[in-house]
Amino acid sequence: MEKVYCYNCNKDVIPNEIIKKNEYTVHKKNVLVEEKIIICPICMSELINENLNDSLYLIYNEYLKTYGLSFEKLKDIRKSYNLSQELFGRALNWGKRTITRYENAESLPQPQYLSIYKRIENNKIEFLNILKNNKTNMDDKTYYKIYDSVNSNLDLKTINTFLYVLRDNYLTRTQIMKNMSAIDFESYKKNNCSITKLNYAHGIYGPIIDKKDACLNLLIMQNYIELVNDEEDNILFKPKQDCDLNLFSLDEIKVMNFVLKKLKGKSSSELTNWSHKFKGWLKTKPGEKIDYSYSKYFELNNL
Repeated sequence: MEKVYCYNCNKDVIPNEIIKKNEYTVHKKNVLVEEKIIICPICMSELINENLNDSLYLIYNEYLKTYGLSFEKLKDIRKSYNLSQELFGRALNWGKRTITRYENAESLPQPQYLSIYKRIENNKIEFLNILKNNKTNMDDKTYYKIYDSVNSNLDLKTINTFLYVLRDNYLTRTQIMKNMSAIDFESYKKNNCSITKLNYAHGIYGPIIDKKDACLNLLIMQNYIELVNDEEDNILFKPKQDCDLNLFSLDEIKVMNFVLKKLKGKSSSELTNWSHKFKGWLKTKPGEKIDYSYSKYFELNNL
């Protein structure tokens, strides 16, 4: 170890290093930190430690632990959402510099910021709710980019296709499956591209959305749709938000309108019987994915 000047002895000494527990108060919270202290081997007085920043890091990090956090975890939380520091800051309505300082241990987050970190840790729905609340503070392009990065399993265009299908047209689970699959296969047939990012599989009652329950539950939890009962006590899905038409091209809207007009008023049993004629369903086994290549056989005029 290098020599350090001792003011008591008035000379340079090779200090001894000990571990000492010190208590500090940070934002009205007491934290106990084990620190490496250097002392003079002659007078046993504590010497000035040039590594003050290291001590501050330990103190601040110990404070973060009272929230179940750490400087490293702050970074991990941001990375778990697949976002850069800039986009993460935009989502939370914080500045990029704020995020950088927190992650580099250059600044200690205030309690209100730490509570937000805890709310969004392993809680994508809470993060998306905060993002939606901050939508007015950013342009649409940035909002959509953040949303799709975070919610890669169900992008905004797919969500808004559900909202478009359900507006003034509350449907049962089976009816939703038929409308959504019809829109995507008709779009692929006409434009060589589906509108949503959904995949479809062979179900008992016709083509169904792959992982349909997880998909519908996510829409409910994120407050996009809700369950209601009709007069015959059937469970229907109802939209809770307006559809954002800016996400769709004119060709896509044309396809959706064409499909919805064809399927409007059809019962679940009528739609099931019709979907059983689709070659994509006939040529696949239960649970097997229905490839979009079957769209060339898709037909709406045989309803």
